Amino acid sequence: MSTFYFNEFVLNQFANAHKVGTDSMLLGAVINASNNKIALDIGAGTGVLALMLAQRNSSIKITCVEIDQKSAEECKNNVKISPWFNRIETINAEFTQYDFQQKFDLIFTNPPYYLTNNSSSESNERTKHITPEALQSWLNKIADLLTKKGDFWMIWPSETSQKIIDMAYDSGLYVAKKINIFSKKNKLSRNILCFNCEKKEVLNELLIIRNEDNSYSDAYCTLTSDFHFKEFNR
Repeated sequence: MSTFYFNEFVLNQFANAHKVGTDSMLLGAVINASNNKIALDIGAGTGVLALMLAQRNSSIKITCVEIDQKSAEECKNNVKISPWFNRIETINAEFTQYDFQQKFDLIFTNPPYYLTNNSSSESNERTKHITPEALQSWLNKIADLLTKKGDFWMIWPSETSQKIIDMAYDSGLYVAKKINIFSKKNKLSRNILCFNCEKKEVLNELLIIRNEDNSYSDAYCTLTSDFHFKEFNR
């Protein structure tokens, strides 16, 4: 689907190798952005996460950083036609190399989720694969850019989530919340992770996306109804 229609905005995704999917819908709906003022979207792609959070928080300002030039242009265009064009900017740059002039009280990303020993410059591969060294560089930079009371959110395959938690710990980021995402009952597939700079007890939650008949669960429909209300409202 090259154009994705949300309840309050339209998203074109002709240039992006990484299309809007369940992971984006989940992360954009789950992130707690109610008290945040300045946010950073890493690997913004189409800009879907930034637009979802701008819809939910009427005052937040968001910087999107995207390494792929065509994707960055598409993100800019999606922002331009949205109701929140004056609160979102897009930067075409490699995240770890860009000199940000401020810290952020919210950082979020739907990152490349396969750890690999081989890096690639191909857009489709770059959106899916990342080396452990590159991911550690991301985490180090995130720790530097995050305010003391700020939060960093990401989504990651459950089978390697503990490795990411350990890597984040090495960067001075501590997991504060872990949401276990089940594609169906008893089928754990993803974790949404929230990190900050303080060590404290981890909050654990769970969400089941689909029922046994493959229909969306009530919990998922409720969570995402502000974004594609017409499809799930009953």
